Amino acid sequence: MTASGMLAQIKKDFFKGVNLSAASKLEGDARRTFRLLQVERLLTEKMGNDPLAKWLSDMFWTADEGRQLMMSPHPLLSPQEQQGLTDREMGHLRLILEIAGLCHDLSLHYSFDLKEAFGIKDHLWVMNKQLVEWLTTTEYEQIAMHTTYILKKHAISVYAFGHYLPAQDELADLYSLKYRQLVGIPYSTTIPPREYVKILLDEMLRIERHWWRGRKLKLRPDLVMLHDELFGAIPHQFNKRVLKAAQELYDYMDTQLYGQLTKNEHNYMGTSWDDLPKSVKRKTEEILERFANKIREVRDQYLPQGWLADDSLAFSYLMEHGHRCGYGWWREEDEAL
Repeated sequence: MTASGMLAQIKKDFFKGVNLSAASKLEGDARRTFRLLQVERLLTEKMGNDPLAKWLSDMFWTADEGRQLMMSPHPLLSPQEQQGLTDREMGHLRLILEIAGLCHDLSLHYSFDLKEAFGIKDHLWVMNKQLVEWLTTTEYEQIAMHTTYILKKHAISVYAFGHYLPAQDELADLYSLKYRQLVGIPYSTTIPPREYVKILLDEMLRIERHWWRGRKLKLRPDLVMLHDELFGAIPHQFNKRVLKAAQELYDYMDTQLYGQLTKNEHNYMGTSWDDLPKSVKRKTEEILERFANKIREVRDQYLPQGWLADDSLAFSYLMEHGHRCGYGWWREEDEAL
């Protein structure tokens, strides 16, 4: 199919009744508004189980991040083929590509340029006040819902990189009691868009404010995480007794555990557990068992009976934290979060 024929088919399938000729002459905010109106429509209307936004994206790019071409050479993106288009058709194509690009990122949930898309500060984080205001007030509810999900995905990856496991899991497994469902991918939810945005933003803000409350109290990053790991979740406030327990674990890790596994296993980094010598396995198990006993000691001294059972998620968080410390990955969260 020629470039002209493919363009005509796209206009028929995705932009029937839309005056692309007039819209292609728009600039600045007016052009951005037109783009958003079309993307909102394409995210709302479906063909089968997928929104038209995804179908339009698939006309040009694969589902890969970075907009890999669906076909190469692509008739509509080939300079040679484009020579057969009129100036009017080229104007339509440029506008359609702008719309399809945002459709790609939103429908497939990839990060994108907020400044270009919405005209706001380009910082994909819940502490971006401009972004939160835009998401909670915009008329483009589908765009807001998909953008908020992208924001959630990005936050989970940041927390995972920083080993802030309670925050990572809390966002990943966020559940709405009101709607009795996980607050998951937009395509599979029955939560209304505005409610969906509010639920996710409220939780992300709660986590972030808790983190910075700890920093304002001059708590070290690992101490904040140990406090939250003892809870097995992100609590609404810092508990003095839990902080004392966290401080004891912190001191033990800093003086008795840090680097101990590295010293014993530096010649076996990258080797699977099954392939390690028995002596190294035994030494590793002894070091980690001493840390587990320290957790139990702190639990019995500071925490209510029944809290922090050996088979609890909180206990596994602490053991993973200790494992990282033993390998020498300690206090790196200062840079990660």
